[in-house]
Amino acid sequence: MKNSSRRQQVLRGTLLLTIASFVAKLLSAVYRIPFQNMVGNIGFYVYQQIYPIYGIGMTFALTGLPVFISKLVVDTKDPRDKVALAMKIQNILIVVCLTVFCILQFAAGLIALKMDDPKLAPVIQSVSWMFLFIPILSTWRGYFQGKMEMRPTAYSQVIEQVVRVSTILLVGYWAVKSAASPYKMGQLAMLSAPIAGFCALLFVMIWVRRHSFPVNWRRHQSTIQNRLLIKRILLEGGTLCLVSAVMLLLQLADSFSVVAGLQSFGYSLSEAQNIKGIYDRSQTLVQLGQVLSIASATAVLPGLVLANKHHQDVTFRHVAATNLRTNLAISLAMSVGLFGLMPQINRLLFASSELNLTISLYCFSIILTSILMTYNVILQSKDNYLKTMIAIIVGFLVKTLVNHWFVSLMGIIGASTATLLSLVVMVVLMNVLSRKELAQLISFKQVSKLVIVLIAMLIVVELIVLGMSMLDLTINPRIEALIVASVAIPLGVVTFFGGCVVLKIFTIREWLAIPMVGKFLKIKGVTTHENR
Repeated sequence: MKNSSRRQQVLRGTLLLTIASFVAKLLSAVYRIPFQNMVGNIGFYVYQQIYPIYGIGMTFALTGLPVFISKLVVDTKDPRDKVALAMKIQNILIVVCLTVFCILQFAAGLIALKMDDPKLAPVIQSVSWMFLFIPILSTWRGYFQGKMEMRPTAYSQVIEQVVRVSTILLVGYWAVKSAASPYKMGQLAMLSAPIAGFCALLFVMIWVRRHSFPVNWRRHQSTIQNRLLIKRILLEGGTLCLVSAVMLLLQLADSFSVVAGLQSFGYSLSEAQNIKGIYDRSQTLVQLGQVLSIASATAVLPGLVLANKHHQDVTFRHVAATNLRTNLAISLAMSVGLFGLMPQINRLLFASSELNLTISLYCFSIILTSILMTYNVILQSKDNYLKTMIAIIVGFLVKTLVNHWFVSLMGIIGASTATLLSLVVMVVLMNVLSRKELAQLISFKQVSKLVIVLIAMLIVVELIVLGMSMLDLTINPRIEALIVASVAIPLGVVTFFGGCVVLKIFTIREWLAIPMVGKFLKIKGVTTHENR
């Protein structure tokens, strides 16, 4: 009974954490739409220039480090050792985060200069304060996750996002009403990060105070050596953080090179800032597109770990292939759908349809990040971290090296091209380095059938757009875009899934793995006993 009760607790906790992560990611993506509408392109440019610094820090505190720390805590048997280990990691993180804080505070002027906009220095200083909360937040989130107590992490991340999003929207509203400068608005908006971090920290520390720790834990020393611990933090923790922050790293490269590249292309500084603000819309759409694939990839990790632990190779390959194929199919459908409807989606969400091709091209990164996330989960379940780290670092270096050149040569579309190129490098390199683990997971016969369905879906969507435009609706352009999207999206979805049924693209197992579709089939009593 104890094992059954423990299993139930773990399942409930995992479900709670998954739901909380989904809500937090959704909030983190959605708020930027009304925020951009309030502050305009220049205001959005100011915010998005510094957002990657916040995003990388928050990814470390919410995802990468807690997952790594929880793994260490699970592997440690002595309860006193668990606490001592958490304290040792916290001390290491305090040193690291204090260093980052000092760099951002005292070198903010230099960083802003490298971004080609010295006025961004106060905005950088505002966001730096959040790094003071990361060591305690990430350590105790990880400790409680390792103890199979998911509530502190789940509740604190939702609290954090609600407080941050509310603060940002209030700042945006204030900036519009008081006609504040975009830089003042950005400075105050970025203060939402430390405010939200403090609220989350208060909640976590209340949980720590209520937790019953082992007797004499303060006198107990962790048995793991500092050198080995730092090595594992850099390799395992670092890889988990890099994977979670891969798009943020590429956005950071954009922050340092896009404005300068656009000026080399021939634009003035104000024109370059405006274009960068429009280009940054693409990141919101990609983040929304990633919500499902990230949740899906993360959900199969425990099953893959278990299958690998018990040497169930057939089950492992079934789960890995099913997850990769369904994630690939859904991300392809989303990217092609966004491509077909970008003028309408751009106008509907952001009030104008500028840079449609650039944003559409950038949105194809949803496909590549979906593959990347799934590859990482497969390798992570086998405790293989180094290959993923190498692939991401090399891809990031490619983006850093070619971004300015591409933008100065092609204009803003060069930034989207450089992002896609760097992601392709990451995916190809992971395939090359992990040929044995990742072989034959993608079915090229299935992909060729998907291409046929996607072409049919795109044709249906474009015919709807053309037909609606011929009606010559003399209404507000945003309302017109809403009507077109409301008709085209459901019909596009029906065309896609209908085509998948007709061409028998998915197995029953794969249908069951698709979010919402799988739930519907389970309600209908569909199960699978496939063993292929």
